[in-house]
Amino acid sequence: MNRRALRTGLTLAAACLAAWLGASSLVDSPDTETDRTETSYERFAAVVARHQAMSERVAAISRRLRVANAPLCRVTRPDAGLSTHRLEDYPRPLRPLALHFMDLGEEGRFIRSVVPGSPADRAALHPGERVLSGWPLREDAALVTGSGPVALDPDEACVAPAFVIDSPVPNAGTDGREIALSTTLVDQAADEAALAFIIAHEMAHILRDHKPDGPRWMAELQADGDALTLMRNAGYDIAATVAGWEAGVEVHRESQSMSATHPPLDIRLENLTRTLARLEAQTGGFRTLDD
Repeated sequence: MNRRALRTGLTLAAACLAAWLGASSLVDSPDTETDRTETSYERFAAVVARHQAMSERVAAISRRLRVANAPLCRVTRPDAGLSTHRLEDYPRPLRPLALHFMDLGEEGRFIRSVVPGSPADRAALHPGERVLSGWPLREDAALVTGSGPVALDPDEACVAPAFVIDSPVPNAGTDGREIALSTTLVDQAADEAALAFIIAHEMAHILRDHKPDGPRWMAELQADGDALTLMRNAGYDIAATVAGWEAGVEVHRESQSMSATHPPLDIRLENLTRTLARLEAQTGGFRTLDD
């Protein structure tokens, strides 16, 4: 099983486990076995739907950042704003659940999600549609679905995908290739820009090739500043982002004080304020990370 398939399967497993735990800890127990089954089903469905919504939110923001900053990335690929999956992507014990809750069939590859406003969306592709050929996307081959060949004009995007994992801990991180965000952190993000800052921060770690054993404070401060550059290139209001970050300092001070890898919030805020002033003083459009 490849990395993407394993990640997809484990993500569904976590969502299903969370649903099962929720169903098994009801205060008011159902009176009949049928009631218990229906309650479990409803909770499974609710958790999977919630996770799918979060994944789509993260995918849309991540794509905006990855497309806008493609010139900064060493590795890029065509991106039409869609993801696909197969039943084989899921661990065998979870396949019945995947068939029941996800948009796929027993054989073949199917579209899992489509980013609003993306080339895939403009081509009227939709989740559940079967992909016959042309995946992964290539310049020399058209994508063919059950409805026939699809005219796509994909964007070039950084290879730094972001995905959501079920966790009660508000956290985000990267292994140098992919970005993982916990469901709790996505829930806590006040708006799209707040979530974009988190994703852009982790994306900066990838672009800078920061190592886990390097000077962590320096790397974190650099990633904070770079995040504003990446967001600016993607058209976000970075002044409002920094203002929102400043407004939340006191709320997160206690949790941040326990971090062994991140600088104190006041130092991070000073760094963001300086970076914002520098970026606002510059004219023109696209910025590199060394500007």
